[in-house]
Amino acid sequence: MAIVKMDKFNLLSFDSDRQSLLNSLQAFNYVHFNDLVKENDENYISEVRETQRLAEIDESLNKVNYAIDVIKDYTKDLPEELNDKVSDLSLEEVNRRGSNFTFDLIYEKLRNLVTKREKLVQNRDSLNQKQSELSPWQDIDVNMDKLYRSDRFFMETGTISSRFYEDLQKALVERNLDGTLVYKLSERDGNYYVVALSTNKEAENFSEILREFGFSRVKIAADSEVNNYLTDLSGQEDQINKEIQAVDNEIIDFKKYLEDLYIYQAYIINCRKKEASSENFLKTRQMNIIEGYVPSDKSEEFKADLNQILGEKYILDVIPAQKDDPNVPIILKNNKLVEPYENVVETYALPKYSELDPTGIIAPFYTIFTGFMIGDLGYGLIGVIAILLALKLKDFPKSTQKTLKLFLGISLSACVFGFIFGSVFGGIIDVPFGWIDTTTDINQLILISLIIGGFSLFFALGVKGYMAIRDGHFDGVIFDVLSWYMAVGGAIALVITKNPIAKYIMIAGMVMILLFAGRAIKSWPGRIASGAYELYGITSWIGDFVSFLRLMALVLSGGFVAYSVNLIVKMMAGSGIGGLIGGIIIFIVFQLFNMFLSYLSAYVHSLRLIYVEMFNKFYEGGGIKFREMVEDTNFVNIIRRGEK
Repeated sequence: MAIVKMDKFNLLSFDSDRQSLLNSLQAFNYVHFNDLVKENDENYISEVRETQRLAEIDESLNKVNYAIDVIKDYTKDLPEELNDKVSDLSLEEVNRRGSNFTFDLIYEKLRNLVTKREKLVQNRDSLNQKQSELSPWQDIDVNMDKLYRSDRFFMETGTISSRFYEDLQKALVERNLDGTLVYKLSERDGNYYVVALSTNKEAENFSEILREFGFSRVKIAADSEVNNYLTDLSGQEDQINKEIQAVDNEIIDFKKYLEDLYIYQAYIINCRKKEASSENFLKTRQMNIIEGYVPSDKSEEFKADLNQILGEKYILDVIPAQKDDPNVPIILKNNKLVEPYENVVETYALPKYSELDPTGIIAPFYTIFTGFMIGDLGYGLIGVIAILLALKLKDFPKSTQKTLKLFLGISLSACVFGFIFGSVFGGIIDVPFGWIDTTTDINQLILISLIIGGFSLFFALGVKGYMAIRDGHFDGVIFDVLSWYMAVGGAIALVITKNPIAKYIMIAGMVMILLFAGRAIKSWPGRIASGAYELYGITSWIGDFVSFLRLMALVLSGGFVAYSVNLIVKMMAGSGIGGLIGGIIIFIVFQLFNMFLSYLSAYVHSLRLIYVEMFNKFYEGGGIKFREMVEDTNFVNIIRRGEK
């Protein structure tokens, strides 16, 4: 449970050796480069830029991402399981398989198939559009093109609002246009599709009346009888659908390349990471100037790799990183039990190199907070079983594994507190254990929440004292830690015991804060003012203590929701077989939903207690994450050198 010690290095090597150097350092992996920036007056130095090379790699990455997305999209509804397992491969194996993979040929064929399918879909859509336009005229069994060109009579086809159709018919009668006919064929969206006929003699008057009643001309685009033409279009559509299905089957067949595509994707991503790292360098006409950090326990291995790849053609200077150097990158090193809680720390901020790793400190507190808030044995057991099965049956990326193990710890804690509270799915089962009833023992829950909060806050303050002792600031232990123990602890003791000794301890602590909290300021007025401001901060302790009542509040809210669901289920179960089945469904759905809300609330509010209430007592954060030269993907975990 510590921050990995770092060594800082400065390296000068020939530019001609850069690619070999990058290959070697990526295989080594544990090297973090500082981003060197050219000063304005350094005309003999320039920044390394690989714009064109990175653009080429990005293009390849876009292509492989596209290919993977296409294959997964076309195979998402298949019943058989795709090859989505996570592969554990060495970087050497990834580079070998990635460089030998004939991706360009596969991509070209896949892209052509997708393009072909898109054209087929466009043609089908065009046919559908034609069918939609012609379907109102499907009862016409003559060649409309010939009728349009006839000189013997006047004919129009089009639409008219159903509201005006009867009025139009009346107007034709009233105006004595006996040689006219408006025949309705079909109706769609409030419009009538009609054929309008008249003698040539009455054509002009007929057209005027049609316009008057909102007739909209529609020419039927069919070069034969409409019904036959529609039959022909339907046949063409069937043929296109067969061709689309054939193309789909060819695309689906590309699923056999998924594993290779995942490895190629990892290969491209790590190629980019390697090439991009060189943009942290500066160079002269012949030399590269490189600066960065390596873990202290790997410095000798780092030097050996440089000797092997560069021979004697380099200059290297390695020194232990300075504790107060803000550029030192951070690697957290914890045992397997504590490691999942690194996510909690990283979500807030990595520690500075001069700080301590808080992971081991916050792990037990975070576990207690979350377990208390969930507080149900049933929910905890479901979480434990589900996570263990997931870890057993499916491979996950390392980051996902860490998150699942974090929630495994939360679930185990929920089991413990569920046992203490005697709660199984909100009390649906009467159990012989349980010392605290969350539905009645409210005062006990409040007291326990405050005790947990007080211990957490005082422990966090003690960590600050430890750091002061570690750094040799013994005055800080007395004036920044002990004084607060006296002021806050004395106030609590005074409220509980009414003992005057507690009052004197509290006053002494306050005086120490007032006089010495601002001891860095030379003038006494400034010191007193600073001390008074710090002493005012005692009010924040009240808020901190009150914040821990959320432990009680959340376990109560989750318990009452579960209890309410159980009441509904019991009522329904007593009303016959239908009620029993409905009750079971309601129980499963709403208990799982309440479990989800309980876990979510516990996760978020416990973070709040850690970040706001505990971290502000001893932790600042702001460290830089160590940038490895190797990157895992969702489907490839790269085995680092030295890992098994």
